[in-house]
Amino acid sequence: MQTRAIVIGGSLAGLWTARVLADHFEQVTILERDQLPTGAESRAGVPQDKHVHVLLERGAQIMSQLFPGITDELLAAGANRIDLTQNSRAKIRGQWLPRFQSGIITYACSRLLLESILRRRVAALPNVELCGGAQVQGLVAQNGAVEGVRVKWKDGREEGVETAVFIVDASGRGSKLPDWLQEIGYDAPEETIIDVRLGYAGRRYKIPNPTPKWDTMLIGVEPPHQSRAGLIYSEENGIWMVMLAGILGDYPPTDEAGFLDFALDMEPEFHAAIQNAEPVSNIIGYRRTENRLRHYEKLTRWPDRLVALGDAVCGFNPVYGQGMTVSAMAALTLGEMLRASGGNIVGIAQSFQKKYPKIVEPAWLLATSADLEWLDNEEATSLPEKLASWYMPKLLDTIPSDPLVHKTFIQVQNLIVPPTSLFQPKIAWRVLRHRLLG
Repeated sequence: MQTRAIVIGGSLAGLWTARVLADHFEQVTILERDQLPTGAESRAGVPQDKHVHVLLERGAQIMSQLFPGITDELLAAGANRIDLTQNSRAKIRGQWLPRFQSGIITYACSRLLLESILRRRVAALPNVELCGGAQVQGLVAQNGAVEGVRVKWKDGREEGVETAVFIVDASGRGSKLPDWLQEIGYDAPEETIIDVRLGYAGRRYKIPNPTPKWDTMLIGVEPPHQSRAGLIYSEENGIWMVMLAGILGDYPPTDEAGFLDFALDMEPEFHAAIQNAEPVSNIIGYRRTENRLRHYEKLTRWPDRLVALGDAVCGFNPVYGQGMTVSAMAALTLGEMLRASGGNIVGIAQSFQKKYPKIVEPAWLLATSADLEWLDNEEATSLPEKLASWYMPKLLDTIPSDPLVHKTFIQVQNLIVPPTSLFQPKIAWRVLRHRLLG
């Protein structure tokens, strides 16, 4: 085993990563700038924890692989086991979807609950240390490899260097890695940004009695004329997390009357569901929603023993619920590469970054193809992006009347099967037939 690894960031990406690294290093230290709570509590570094977070089925599979028995813990803590087509009332592109049992499962709960249980499981590992109040200031590098990080401690300890033989940046959208690379003589990466100026607002309600015959309600946008969407999502302890969203600057208000009026304009049935429910939180807005991909894979020079993953590399429009699952996929891939190395970690870092676009590509294509429809596909750059942005609207129009297309799309959306599944002949034919015959 190698000696010490450091993970920058103690949110979900950092927790997945620490669990994986614990199999390959004698000591793993998580450095998190916030003081870490003991339970399911908010903290400044995760402002979006007051909004809906969805763990896709692929993410749930990886979670169970890394933490056996954790789904039972979530259920015992009040999470809901939801079949995504049977337990959801969904309206896509102006049409209500039929409900049927698909076997595609998610565990619905708050981000706070999920993160607190994962943090407890990671903290219980004998070779993992969680350090809160640790603000990483930069990298220490020598002879083409990182050797540590500079840390400023919030408890008043003197700023110093924490050394390690392997360092992972899992610090999220606010990652300072481009600046840190330049400080030690490397280039910052190019970025691809696709931004439909989506903003959303969220509020928690007590689930009313009688309880509706669904666990989630989803209202999708209808390009080009209906730019509003909404989600009612069952969390633990009899709570709904309600999210309203708007595209191209059509942001939902954060006052009571405006919030409800926005919901009514979007979909009367959605408005009726929350109109008489009892609110248990304030209305909170969020607008940092662009898709952003940092192209570390294109850098010709990369410091060895340094890895970046999660939102630090690729942040998605949060409305698609992909971030937690993609970071789990990345951590799992890193673990597989470390296992295959036989203990020789030289060169793994750059190989991992070169591979990263393949990890995120399925989720990136799904998120950006949906967003590009609002931008008239003008920002599509790659051939896959252009093809997906042309094909996906036609496929989505087919879903309400075709259970096979519907289920296949949900499988792709949950990152269980690749996006190419949507282009296989039996699916493409159904999309074409619907396009021609209606």
